[in-house]
Amino acid sequence: MAAPVTEIVAWWGAIVATGVLIWDVIKWRLAGPKLRRTVKTGMQPFNILVYEGKTVIIAHVTNYGDRPTTITHLAFLFYRNWWRRLVRKANENYIIMTPNTIHPVPYELKPGTTWDGIAVQEKKTDKMAREGHLICALYHSHKERPLRRRITIQDKPRQE
Repeated sequence: MAAPVTEIVAWWGAIVATGVLIWDVIKWRLAGPKLRRTVKTGMQPFNILVYEGKTVIIAHVTNYGDRPTTITHLAFLFYRNWWRRLVRKANENYIIMTPNTIHPVPYELKPGTTWDGIAVQEKKTDKMAREGHLICALYHSHKERPLRRRITIQDKPRQE
């Protein structure tokens, strides 16, 4: 016996409604700020009087998501070995108090904008990066855990 038209329409409505619900959950999970970050070492500042004559580390972050977030802290985390890094128990923690003089923290990072944090690269920083795991941690308002990127010191190219 053929199914009545109303039963077919009811099943079709249930399937479409379930699909829409699943799609809304996916959109909700993917919404929000999405941050892309890089860390560059060995940078020589030009025309920045505060850092003139010093070598700096630059943490660059871009928000390519659909909502703003607020950058609250920039820090360095030092782990003596891979096990301490794996269990996230830093041997030493450092906070960069003024990582950007133009856009100080807290800074609202809107969609499509970028922010740069600057820290002086010292002999101690080089030693930590070479002998252990030195992590640049960027804290923001949408997650409890920071965005993390390992700092690797680039050897200076030979002058010829």
